Amino acid sequence: MLTTIVRQSLRYPWLVLLAALTLLASGIMVLRQAPFDVFPEFVPPQASVQTEVPGFTPLQVEQLVTRPLEAVINGANGVETVRSESIQGLSVINITFREGSDPYRARQQVSEALADAAARLPAGSGTPRLTPLVSSTMDLLKVGLVSDKMTPMQLRELAEWTLRPRLLAAHGVARVNVYGGDERRIEVRARPEALLTRGLTLSDLSSAVSRAVAVNGGGFADTHNQRILIDPGASATTAQAVADAVLNRAGGGTVRIGDVADVADTAAPRFGDALVMGRPGVLLTVSSQYGANTLDATATVEQALDELKPALASSGVMVYPALHRPANFIETALSGIGRDLVVGALMIAAVLFAFMRRWKVVLIAFLSIPLSLVAALLVLNAFGMTINVMTLGGLAVALGVVIDDAIVDIENIVRRLREAGAGVDAHARRAIIEQASVEVRAPVVYATFVLGLTMLPVVLLSGLHGAFFAPLGLAFLLATMASLLVALTVTPAFSLLLLGADEHAEEPRALTRFKDRHQALVARICAHPVRAGWALALIGVVTLGGFYALNSELLPAFRERHYVLGIKGPPGASFDWMRTTGIKISKQLLAIPEVLSVEEQMGRAEAGEDTWPPSQGEFHVRLKSVSAAGEEHALSEIRRILADTPGIESEATTFLGDRIGESLSGETASISVSVHGADLDELDRVAAQVAGVLSATPGAVEVRVKSQPGAPALGVAPDPARMALHGVSAGDAGDAIRATFAGMSAGQISLADRTVDVAISVPPALRQDPEALGNVMVRGSGGSAVRLADIATISLGTARATIEHEGGQRRQVVTANAAAGANVGQIVANAQAQIAAKIKLPPGVYLSWSGAAEGQAAASQQLLSHVAFTAIGMVALLVLAFGGLRPALLVLAGLPLAMAGGVVAVALTGGVVSLGALVGFITLFGISARNAILLISHADHLVAEEGAQWSMDTVLRAVRERVTPILLTALVTGFALVPLALETGQSGREIQGPMALVILGGLVSSLLLTLLLLPALVWRWRHRTAA
Repeated sequence: MLTTIVRQSLRYPWLVLLAALTLLASGIMVLRQAPFDVFPEFVPPQASVQTEVPGFTPLQVEQLVTRPLEAVINGANGVETVRSESIQGLSVINITFREGSDPYRARQQVSEALADAAARLPAGSGTPRLTPLVSSTMDLLKVGLVSDKMTPMQLRELAEWTLRPRLLAAHGVARVNVYGGDERRIEVRARPEALLTRGLTLSDLSSAVSRAVAVNGGGFADTHNQRILIDPGASATTAQAVADAVLNRAGGGTVRIGDVADVADTAAPRFGDALVMGRPGVLLTVSSQYGANTLDATATVEQALDELKPALASSGVMVYPALHRPANFIETALSGIGRDLVVGALMIAAVLFAFMRRWKVVLIAFLSIPLSLVAALLVLNAFGMTINVMTLGGLAVALGVVIDDAIVDIENIVRRLREAGAGVDAHARRAIIEQASVEVRAPVVYATFVLGLTMLPVVLLSGLHGAFFAPLGLAFLLATMASLLVALTVTPAFSLLLLGADEHAEEPRALTRFKDRHQALVARICAHPVRAGWALALIGVVTLGGFYALNSELLPAFRERHYVLGIKGPPGASFDWMRTTGIKISKQLLAIPEVLSVEEQMGRAEAGEDTWPPSQGEFHVRLKSVSAAGEEHALSEIRRILADTPGIESEATTFLGDRIGESLSGETASISVSVHGADLDELDRVAAQVAGVLSATPGAVEVRVKSQPGAPALGVAPDPARMALHGVSAGDAGDAIRATFAGMSAGQISLADRTVDVAISVPPALRQDPEALGNVMVRGSGGSAVRLADIATISLGTARATIEHEGGQRRQVVTANAAAGANVGQIVANAQAQIAAKIKLPPGVYLSWSGAAEGQAAASQQLLSHVAFTAIGMVALLVLAFGGLRPALLVLAGLPLAMAGGVVAVALTGGVVSLGALVGFITLFGISARNAILLISHADHLVAEEGAQWSMDTVLRAVRERVTPILLTALVTGFALVPLALETGQSGREIQGPMALVILGGLVSSLLLTLLLLPALVWRWRHRTAA
């Protein structure tokens, strides 16, 4: 079959040329419209259910709202994990859908389950809101607004009702959350003494306000000729109109709302706040839709902002349009890898010309690069995959590999033409080219299949590591398979079209001298094959020992030039305390030379992704275009500032690191320990012990207990006997408390382009002092007033700011990060051993570990299991190819020496094996096996096809005739990877750089094996007669 393919390509070379040009043209057209992104979708589809429960404590939220909703969500199809958080006034349930399921269908099933459960929630609860699916990077843009002319309320209204609708209409936007400013609310501030004097209750006032702001329909009237709409007139739309509305008609006359309450157009209680460049402002966080293209969506949002900027400028609003812009990292990474591809290709061309010295030969070999890469990109695009850093990284790693097949083919063609001499006619030239191509077809195919098999474990990875590396492996695999097809069709056809009868110049003299010296050295080594075998075994043992001595990590730190700083104040800290502290930190951060912009968001936004109490927030710090060293300096300064700030707990990570951590454990830290149980006090005690052990573990930093108890609280314990004495119901007491401090919702005012909430409250002077809770007046059955302290016991204590669940069970979480250069896996192992020895867990309490260490262990285990099965396939393929086990073992014997160079490269560049480096080792095995296959198969060819006797001279001849392709393929692969290796640690090369370093180091040691030790092993053990 392969012979037929080569023969038909030589029969119709012009058709092959046309097909190649068509492939290139179609590839260029498709790539212009292909979606580009930073990474594949590496986070499983996620959504959250948020239910507002105004005035409820975290414990009430957990028992009355979170638990019933969790029960129905856990039973929905397609749900993988359910984690929840109950905070003051809000229930948040985060859902992760099962990998491989249809996220839209699974989300719909959750939505239907929520509809059934909503009716069972307590009175006063809001409707459970299911957030839209968002992309892995989630953030699309963070936009800051500050103004010296507008009030905080005006700035908030501008953001909420002008910017937000326009940005939501942009293609690819899932949601827009607003932080900061003052949200407008009309408050009906009841005067308790006026209500008591008239014998009215807060419920009476609430009903009257609801009637005043209600929108009524008038219907229509039908006449003989037309239908006339009835407009009953607008409801109350201003504070004055609400005050003028009738509350009650009694014997003494009409009582208006304004007679018993002050109606004010004021700011609602804050649930979130924002600082922009160290100033109070408004922050809009724009999230992208699940599956949306980040670059395209960012462009549409920025276009919408550009349309609004003139109006904003005329209103005195300063816009910071890119406080966080993930597209920056995408553009930097893609342009960097694109540049690496171009530089690598040029270096390959230079190496080819140095060896071949004829531009036609170089062109024939070089054409396999664009054809193979374009073919791989077309297949990826056809399957709906984005062109991202990982797919381009896979192609960059494959750059030097895809040309190898063509090099082997064209080198053999040129060598056979040179041996034929001048004066060969066209018919004979075609026969020579066909014979030369067919001669190497089998080893080329076997070598390519072996290389493809080595990448198969990477393609089969699942989970987070699979989301990152499977596209890289698939791109590499597709390009490699395409290069095989090119070598079988395009290379012979182009050789026939471009190489004339005079293409038989002598090889470079330097190469001839190298072959002579190399042959003499190999002859001496072949005289002692057993020593060569022992040397290889020793190298293998030392290499394995060195490999296991290296540190390891799941993924390296990404050079995004953007940091997320998690901040947590003292339990119960107010927005004012957090704002004051945030302004101080912002000024210090902006003084760092490398920092470009700073913003902070505190608390939460309605239906936002971050649902924090007032005491928690995060900074987003964007850096200028600085080098890796500048980025490290900025990070050290950021951590110093945070460490020097009293009263806060903090952690600093990159945005992608933050998202990866959340996908692994639900937390941003690299180490997460969940303490599960039923008793919250026991969970707190065990969590404190775990945190103490982690803090004492070498390498663990930023250790903290996530949900710190101790938030200040006033507890009210009603006394039924005293309530009965005064004729007070529990509902009256609850209404009075809620109106005083939380406010009672009474409806909304509908304006032309917005709505304004209306709430029942009391004058600010009555709610500014929480200790005056006992003086709240409650109306009794006889119309008399009674103090709350007279019917209940009020005590000052502490409460929980949050209560967390995982899988429906309570948990407390301890998080930590690894210090720079520390091995996170070793930290976890040491901590687990110390916890097992020092902490006795109470009955019903258990620990679960998650984070980078667990993800790394799972990825390594999965990868190694795939490698084991792939190794069996490789051996089987080699046995079929060579007809026995001996040559298969000879091919595999080179793997330890290939690995040796990779281990040395890792040791010299930090000594840390990331998952990317591990993939580099796997790729290296395939490249090493390719060279061994070429040498052994050629030695067999000389014996089987050319009638040579098996002898040392035959082995030396095989080595000499394969020196050029082996040396050339190693050099072009190495030079193609040099740009990636030199840029290790820069934006976009964080994963591919370590891969390239491993492969480069392994290429050196593998080349030494193939050219020096392998011939001795082949001479001694390829055939029994060699003994």
